[in-house]
Amino acid sequence: METSHRMWNRKYLVSVGLITIVLLAIAATLWSRAETSLKPRSAPVSEFWRGAKDAPITIDVYPDFTCDICVEKDQLSLQALDIYPGKVKIVYHPYPSSEFGWKLAEALEAAAEQGKFWELHDLFLSGVPDDVSELKAYAQQIGLDINKFEKALDTGIFREKVELAKQKASSLGITHVALFVNGKEYQHSPGTINDLCAIIDEELKRLENQ
Repeated sequence: METSHRMWNRKYLVSVGLITIVLLAIAATLWSRAETSLKPRSAPVSEFWRGAKDAPITIDVYPDFTCDICVEKDQLSLQALDIYPGKVKIVYHPYPSSEFGWKLAEALEAAAEQGKFWELHDLFLSGVPDDVSELKAYAQQIGLDINKFEKALDTGIFREKVELAKQKASSLGITHVALFVNGKEYQHSPGTINDLCAIIDEELKRLENQ
């Protein structure tokens, strides 16, 4: 009787062990799949910045250049860069929400490939092109290799980079075109340079008192 009881216990323990192993294996597989879905597939997420690399103030812009308010907020960020030399860094993150906005975001990637991201970016701030033909005229204006630029737009080779950048923004909780100062959303629409400077001054004071 005692022997059979021990055998039953042994079988029970083996069964529990096997079930545990199977459950752990399933959990590991699901976790692995979840992690893979969050990682970039092949193209890295582009990030373009200007200003002081170690600046205490980081302004993150998530624009769609077909949005007038986005353009105006982007213009404010550049003004802040001049007002606070050495203290501000601007980081651009594509966040297109319209069909042509996607094309503009891809065009910026194509310009970046030729080392002229900010030249095209700043040209957008002086007047956003209305269509692809005008966009190509902008590319010629800043001296891009137009054949290479047109091929990039026609083939959509930078679409994935823009998609990944937007996915990354979504993973951070970004749900709309926006501007952030050290992670705090600047919600004025579009606001004024005085509004933005007030937030920057407050943030600089907070950092000094830490």
